[in-house]
Amino acid sequence: MSQNKTEAIHHASLEVLESTGVEVMSSKALDILKEAGAKVDYSEKHAAIPRDLVEEALKRAPKTIKYCARDPENDSMLDGSGPHFTTDGYAPFVRDFETGERRMSVREDLVCWTKIADYLNNIHVV
Repeated sequence: MSQNKTEAIHHASLEVLESTGVEVMSSKALDILKEAGAKVDYSEKHAAIPRDLVEEALKRAPKTIKYCARDPENDSMLDGSGPHFTTDGYAPFVRDFETGERRMSVREDLVCWTKIADYLNNIHVV
């Protein structure tokens, strides 16, 4: 993707965060956002985040993040050097393997999906 397209997406996301805002379910997170300068509506669990606040947060954010595995040989460094693929680690709903029905996920579903993802060489972080 070109630098111009990347910048256009970034500016559009800033516009959405500032004008449309986001739903924030955590009261503590809303408190933090309000103190930092966001427009917060506690009854709607909504925050409109000014672009300068987002830009400042991006400047302060670490440039690399290390995901540590049980075996350090499998650590993943997120440093912008290339793509990394991950699972979300949580799905509120699943399609039951036996019945084909959509249902709420349970702990055993997470166990099974984690085992599957662990065997996939193209998945870097579970």
